[in-house]
Amino acid sequence: MDCPVCRKPLIVAEREGIELDVCPWCHGLWFDAGELELLAEKLGRSLPVHDDGVFPPAAATEKPRRCPRCDRAMEKVQLGQTPGVIVDRCLGHGVWFDHGELGSLVGQLPVTQGSHHEAVTTFMGETIGAVPSPDKAGGPAGEVER
Repeated sequence: MDCPVCRKPLIVAEREGIELDVCPWCHGLWFDAGELELLAEKLGRSLPVHDDGVFPPAAATEKPRRCPRCDRAMEKVQLGQTPGVIVDRCLGHGVWFDHGELGSLVGQLPVTQGSHHEAVTTFMGETIGAVPSPDKAGGPAGEVER
């Protein structure tokens, strides 16, 4: 699978049963359908969506990106609180976060009862920290295509 931004291969980073597809070049993240909700649950956060399960569309000047699974143009949607975070979504396959967008979203999500702030820091740090930088040894080690 290739990154929808830089078109280089994504690598898989697995953490606590969630497989993230990560771009070691631009540091974007791909969540397959259902994985974002699973992440929110594991981090003790509530991911608000409309009653019909649809994220609200967002206006953006950025050109549409292509889904790394089906290569169709993804739609721009808003997640989180107003003004929210604008991300790219393929309705059938998942959600793409540019570098920094996931952290911004997690910071906006309401905390569920009994959650711990350390869970977010630990999950995000271990997941992103495990991804090798492409500028070390000429490319990402353990590169995996799906």
